[in-house]
Amino acid sequence: MCRLSEESQKDRILRVIDEMSLKPSEVELLEDCEMVTNLIIGQVLEMMGSKEMREDVLWLQAQHVKPNKKRWTNIVKLTEELWEKAGGGSRVKAYHSIEAACREISEEDILSIADPEVRETVKKIRHIHDNPLIRITKIASKCYHE
Repeated sequence: MCRLSEESQKDRILRVIDEMSLKPSEVELLEDCEMVTNLIIGQVLEMMGSKEMREDVLWLQAQHVKPNKKRWTNIVKLTEELWEKAGGGSRVKAYHSIEAACREISEEDILSIADPEVRETVKKIRHIHDNPLIRITKIASKCYHE
């Protein structure tokens, strides 16, 4: 019986980086694209178990529509700008598809990557979540300004 061998984690990472022509300098931008989507709420409300709390949150949100509209407009604008700069949603999704793998791949596998730029890209993705509050603050500050 002939079985097709599965692509190794390292090979998949290398293939996606190659297909994207992903450079280390683009990792921050692609992560910003992911981060801004965390500001687009909707499913959070559905996760609240208390109907009363959901109603209270909806009431409070209705009271803040006018002041929040500018922030929401900023979120939309920032998302569009980031997507355009990153090269579109397909690049953001391709990047996301290797994020976890880059955190899980062994140091030995990383060191065995021949191309120094690809090796640097993998390392950068591996550590992109080391300081999430800095990124959250940076993205949120772009949306909360007037």
